[in-house]
Amino acid sequence: MILRHSTNLLNLLLFLAISSTRTQVLNDIIIELNQRLLVSNNFLYCNQSDKLNEYETKFLKHMAPISLMIFTSIESLNFTQVEYDFGADNKIFLIMSKDEPPYEFFQALNLHFQFAEYIIVIDEPLDLKLSAKWLDFVNHLWHQGYVQLLFYTAFDEKLYHKIILPDTMIVETSVEDYISFRGSFKNLHGYPVRVAAYNNAPRSMLYLNHWGHQIFGGFYMRFIRAFIASKNGSFVPVLTPSDSPGNCTLNLINETVDVCADALAANPEAFSLTHGFRIASANVLVTHAKPLHSYRYLTAPFQWSVWACLVIYVLLVVNFLAFIGWLRSGKWDFSKHLLEVFSSLLFSGFYLKEIRGREKYILFGVLFIAGFVYSTEYLGLLKSMLISEVFEKQIDTFEALVESNLTLMVDPYDKMLFTKYNMPEILSPIMELVSFETLLEHRNHFDQDYAYILFSDRMALYDYAQQFLKHPKLLRIPIDFSFLYTGIPMRKRWFMKHHLGRAWYWAFESGLTRKLALDADFEAIRVGYLSFLFTEHVEAQPLNVDYFVMPAIALAIGYILALFSFVIEMTAWRIREFLGCKKAAMTSTGCPGGGHVDVD
Repeated sequence: MILRHSTNLLNLLLFLAISSTRTQVLNDIIIELNQRLLVSNNFLYCNQSDKLNEYETKFLKHMAPISLMIFTSIESLNFTQVEYDFGADNKIFLIMSKDEPPYEFFQALNLHFQFAEYIIVIDEPLDLKLSAKWLDFVNHLWHQGYVQLLFYTAFDEKLYHKIILPDTMIVETSVEDYISFRGSFKNLHGYPVRVAAYNNAPRSMLYLNHWGHQIFGGFYMRFIRAFIASKNGSFVPVLTPSDSPGNCTLNLINETVDVCADALAANPEAFSLTHGFRIASANVLVTHAKPLHSYRYLTAPFQWSVWACLVIYVLLVVNFLAFIGWLRSGKWDFSKHLLEVFSSLLFSGFYLKEIRGREKYILFGVLFIAGFVYSTEYLGLLKSMLISEVFEKQIDTFEALVESNLTLMVDPYDKMLFTKYNMPEILSPIMELVSFETLLEHRNHFDQDYAYILFSDRMALYDYAQQFLKHPKLLRIPIDFSFLYTGIPMRKRWFMKHHLGRAWYWAFESGLTRKLALDADFEAIRVGYLSFLFTEHVEAQPLNVDYFVMPAIALAIGYILALFSFVIEMTAWRIREFLGCKKAAMTSTGCPGGGHVDVD
């Protein structure tokens, strides 16, 4: 009887020792993962109360102090809020459910925490390496984008991980081995990667080389191709119906492509992005100030305020001289004094013969000084303008753009983008919605009759194409707007998202992205997407009609002034004759020239 009780007690102690050892093994695995991966939070999912109670008494007592959240049902899961509160990286999920694959748990995750570690605890004795249901589950998670997956079999205390390519397998591992190749995917064994391909220089370009082979070039396209080749994958281009980036977004939503060779603004509802290292900004591209016509050089040296002051000066001085002449000689000689004032302004000879006395020297000195200052300044500025080029005022503000009546061309995709990312309201009245092809036709030919909107990377291409011009045809308004968080767009369920994002980060840090950008600008010019504009050579040209416009205008102004003076003098003569007749009528002597007055 005593022996029987001793045997039962020994069996109980042995069972407790074995249970404690098993629990400690799982505990060690999680502690080591927390330390090696710098995990900040652990999450436990268990929908069986008896198993959860056993886990709490045997495991949580030995667990290192760390944030832990326990879920007991699918209904209690709100991973959107959890991700917002705790972040998406450096997390471990321990799943202790029934001995069936927890499809419902990952369905509830709904693509949240794709880069977290998942440990599934299995109590059922089975050969995990040959289990069809668990292999199907691994394939399912892989297509959903969950690749960092571990299995722990409690009945034999073993740790397993999955291998996806070239064939799906579940193999035994240790924490140290798992960390060494965790999520590496160094060899895709020719796995096809679908890439949306269309013309959107300098990011993505399609063209035929000299041998008639299709070339997929451009800044982002070449980087993605190099990334796929480094992983031993197969590059599979998927041509879109048009060159609009909107087709890229549509293909990612429909999951007909894995990645686009483009840079798009963040759109978490439609696709995922790589690291966005720069805030892409937009600028308005407008025409460079055009050179003045030859006839404009007459007025170009002075502003309109100076010309207004000059007109007032001429009117005051001419009227003053005419008034003094009228006082001296009784004649109103407006035209002669007008010629004297213009002669002084042109710094040619003038004499003031009709004026006598001290006031003549005063007036002569005033006209001499004023004419000397004016003619020196005017002729000096005019000569410098004729030697060098003079341009109209450059458009450098949005207000000036609106006043210039230039139409701002945008395509439907950019229109949708600007409604979301801070499009200046002042530009709305001049905006015209056109097709993407129409926009490219005008913009790529540097049509100066329209204004365009370009983001920073594509703006560099247009600057590159105009680098050999003395005066660029199109210039940017130095006002940045529509700041975007951009990156390479990828399918949300794509299992290589993290790897492409990390490669893009390393390329940016090493300076490779800048080199790719310069090469893409050169490539776009070389294949004819944009052409170097012909430089304008300075050489003697035959005279044309434009060269005679300026003297013709000067001659016309002279005739107008002569006619104006003639009208003033005729009016003054008529007034003087009328006043003479009126005076004669009052003295009863009759009007000069044969008039008579009746006398009673």
